[in-house]
Amino acid sequence: MSLLVFAYRKIQILRQKNDLNYRLMKLNQKLEDLQQYASNIADGSVSMSDMMNTPASMFGRTMMYMTYSHNGALQNAQQQMQQMMMMPQVQAQMQQMQDPNQQMMYQNWIFDNLYKQQREQFGKVEQKLLNEQEKEIQQEKAKLETQLKMLEAEFDSTKQGEDKAASSWKPEYVA
Repeated sequence: MSLLVFAYRKIQILRQKNDLNYRLMKLNQKLEDLQQYASNIADGSVSMSDMMNTPASMFGRTMMYMTYSHNGALQNAQQQMQQMMMMPQVQAQMQQMQDPNQQMMYQNWIFDNLYKQQREQFGKVEQKLLNEQEKEIQQEKAKLETQLKMLEAEFDSTKQGEDKAASSWKPEYVA
């Protein structure tokens, strides 16, 4: 093979390696951002501190999650609260409380607990989605790393071929 063919192929391999390394870097950044987002919402809610620590690439998703989880938890908690207030046990307990303030505090306590449970449920659903995305990213990274290893092996064999071709062009001096 020609020396120029080997040199050209080396350039192609280097370009492919650079492209794969760039894609791998982007995947690593995406994975890191997802992990930061997951830790920010791990407790099922999003605080101002969480928002400040959210990567820019995940800000929109964080806002969407915050709105979606709050509204969904609120609606589900309200439905559950209505159902609970119709239960004879709860009605009996409410009638035992003579003070309207006590009744209101009890209802607020029940509602707060229902709301927190619903937020946790939304957090679990989001965690499942994040785990799936992380698996996909890990699989893509593994494919890229395999391709990089193959290109590295091809680069080494091309370099050896280039060296052999170059040695055949080297003049030999006979004394």
